[in-house]
Amino acid sequence: MNIHKKMTSIVLSAALALPVYHAVRFNDRDTMTAKAASNTIVNDTFWKDTSGKYIYSQGGGVFKFGDTYYWYGVHYKGAETYAANPSKKNNDTGFVSVTCYSSKDLVNWKFENDVLTASTKNFGFAYWFGRLGVAYCPKSKRYVLVAQYNESVMFASCDSPTGNFRVENVQDQITNVQKQGTGDQTIFVDDDGQAYLICSNKGGRGHQYVSKLRESDFLYAEPAVEVAKGSGREGNCMFKYKGKYYFCASDLHGWNSSHSYYMVADNINGPYSGWKVMGGTDNDFSHVTQTGFFYTVKGSKEETVLFCGDRWSDFAGNGIGYNQWVPLTVNGNDVQFNSLSEWELDSVTGQWSVGAGNNYILNPSFEADRVSQTTLAGWKASGTGNSNKNSAKTGNWSAQQWSDSPYKATLSQDAAVPNGTYTLKAWVRSSGGQNQSYIYVKGYGGDERQIALNKKIDSWQEVSISDIVVTNGKIQVGIYSNANAGNWVFFDDFSLIGNGNSTAPEQIPDGKYIKSLEVNDSANRANWSIQNGIDAGTEVFGDRAFRFTSVPDKLKNAEWIRTACDSKKFTDIEARFTAAVDETVYIGLDSRIGETPDWLSDWEKTSTTLTDDGDPVVTYNVYKKDFPADTEVILGKIASSGVVNYVVIAGEKEKISYIPGDITGDERVDTFDMVLMRKALIEPTADEREKLAADMNADGEINVSDAVKLQRFLLGMDIG
Repeated sequence: MNIHKKMTSIVLSAALALPVYHAVRFNDRDTMTAKAASNTIVNDTFWKDTSGKYIYSQGGGVFKFGDTYYWYGVHYKGAETYAANPSKKNNDTGFVSVTCYSSKDLVNWKFENDVLTASTKNFGFAYWFGRLGVAYCPKSKRYVLVAQYNESVMFASCDSPTGNFRVENVQDQITNVQKQGTGDQTIFVDDDGQAYLICSNKGGRGHQYVSKLRESDFLYAEPAVEVAKGSGREGNCMFKYKGKYYFCASDLHGWNSSHSYYMVADNINGPYSGWKVMGGTDNDFSHVTQTGFFYTVKGSKEETVLFCGDRWSDFAGNGIGYNQWVPLTVNGNDVQFNSLSEWELDSVTGQWSVGAGNNYILNPSFEADRVSQTTLAGWKASGTGNSNKNSAKTGNWSAQQWSDSPYKATLSQDAAVPNGTYTLKAWVRSSGGQNQSYIYVKGYGGDERQIALNKKIDSWQEVSISDIVVTNGKIQVGIYSNANAGNWVFFDDFSLIGNGNSTAPEQIPDGKYIKSLEVNDSANRANWSIQNGIDAGTEVFGDRAFRFTSVPDKLKNAEWIRTACDSKKFTDIEARFTAAVDETVYIGLDSRIGETPDWLSDWEKTSTTLTDDGDPVVTYNVYKKDFPADTEVILGKIASSGVVNYVVIAGEKEKISYIPGDITGDERVDTFDMVLMRKALIEPTADEREKLAADMNADGEINVSDAVKLQRFLLGMDIG
């Protein structure tokens, strides 16, 4: 190697004048101090507080002050009427109060106070009040409530999170926001304690904004930054996960349910990505909600984002309950919605799991579609005569099979479930007279079973199929009619719930590098396995006969995951595992996939490829990423039937070859490296080889002491 020791005085003096930059180290997550066991969150019901009274909290948010969670929302007069008799919607948006509830575990809530009421001094008359949040201002040492107030924004404050708030300011106009007021808003508090108003404009709501609250007291919204425009959105809210900001919103459906949308940015003011639909929100339109607010639980083992959806059932009539909370699965730019009716949350560890009483049928009450439809969300229709009906057992809608001419109709849903014993229930009405009409279950590992409906059932009647023993991780539930003109059957409120003896699939044995492999695609899970040794002639997939014809030398004989090819159709994260050691993970991705999936966006695409002997022959582009021991590796979705699934390989972390001081990588240490050293001090490099070469004293940081060492070397001095 040719080492140049000549150093110009200009470079030397410039480097010595540089300030010291220390690498900043962050903890992986904050640990919750509250001690709590796992608790059950049950959706599709009207929640009650610890005293047994209904929780009236709509359009609000959860905030943590000290070791306690506080939930603020609005008590509307119409909420009382609907909870007492949820047979029809109402339009009573009369403001009663802002309620405050407290909790140590995010599940069990104690009523604290009506912190703001219509009789609060200077409150005035409100024909609309809502969409609120509370933040603690460290400079004023007061808790500040911010809410929509008629066409304006009201600010109120208190020296206690549960006390009586006083009205401080009403702001009619936020600079840069089109028109007076906001078109749905929430309060977001960043990690540094600074609070922001997240909103859109009124009237069309085609502009989305972030407005910083005045630092001195949080009693004023400063000029807003427009972060998106062109799409009408409501339910504007935000969460932060592992350093990224996620601006979320719903469609303009009024009180009704919606897809959930999100944009991602590294800075709260953007630039943001384009709008994307949150995965898993199509089949029941976000569990029949619209985006309400989020809360990120930073637990000792997991960081989990709670989607706290608003179900405005009182004003839209769409089902039971006002608050529907579910966990999200977040992986960089990919956000997945887990639609659950019952689940367990441990606020200490941040871990969650599906509850024993979860209903595995999506859109079971047919409320998601909001309007008359022949294709119902979450259900597959064939034949003629399928639609929804604005007449229901609960809520606003049911499903029906009917036609004014003879018809054959099937409405079905395929559900992935843990193996075990289940009971299917549904409420039905029928005209009778059909040639055939029945609810059925099949494809679960046993014989098809049916409930006949071709008889007269004048009023809603519950029917059931019990002791359904699922052995293959899936089941199809459906309704079939072969009927005469005018025959009809209505059905509503389906449920498919385990009998308490559901069994988790047998754990796939750990490998040397791959441990705790969890496959979400239960229908094809049996064809996933951890294998030792990959080479030409090795079968690629657990459900195909393809074999590799070419494997690069550095990957031969490595540990790998043989996936199921049919998992390519799975529409959510396929699997995840834990890195057993500091390792490099490789993904072989079908080269016919045009755009790199979002979950691989921060992986490095290498020049390495694999090939197989399929028909046609498939070439796999190889991506790689390093993972520290005990970190989670997400294996995302392909969600396509026109390609094959991916291959996963893991091994010892690749050792990066470098020469201390050779930052340019030209195998010479010279003044050009000194120039890059200075740049690395000002703007840290993302290149791992450059980092290692610049870290002259190997302490894991790049600072002025490394620059001094490099200078002394270039001057021929002993750098020891």
